[in-house]
Amino acid sequence: MATEKEDKNEVIAAIGSAVSELAGLMSSVEKDKVNIIPYEGSWTAPQLLRHVTKSISGMAKAMHMDAKPANRDPGERIEELKTVFMDFSKKMNSPEFIVPEDKMYEKQTSIDDLNQSFDQFEENTKTTNLNELVEGLPLGPVTKLELIHFTLFHTQRHLNQMKKICNALKEK
Repeated sequence: MATEKEDKNEVIAAIGSAVSELAGLMSSVEKDKVNIIPYEGSWTAPQLLRHVTKSISGMAKAMHMDAKPANRDPGERIEELKTVFMDFSKKMNSPEFIVPEDKMYEKQTSIDDLNQSFDQFEENTKTTNLNELVEGLPLGPVTKLELIHFTLFHTQRHLNQMKKICNALKEK
């Protein structure tokens, strides 16, 4: 059981690092460029943060969803999720409920909201049974352990995207 806890703590720490890096990148965006679309097909920097914030908030809620014991290895889908979300060559479409609103964003509010969503996620993971299976999510039947890993891979995917956005904004 200690191994599971250590693994969970390592993954949560990695998510925290990715969230901090996202916040740092957002902080580096010049105020007059915050709401500029950096290139065709992209979100603005704060829209990307809003998307990640909505996703992490959803995963925080999922940690407290009714679930049932998994009748399989609770980490069975981790590699699959990693393969899908860490393939930066493939463009993915976001589920509608976590698409960022099309509006003008304030840089610091976006950062604060992201940090707050991560704090809630981290808090909710402390007491959850990671071996439980959650149903009804866009990912299909998934354990809470797999959801923690999904949160890491999804956040890292968008960290990569934020780096591209910031580089493109420097050219504008």
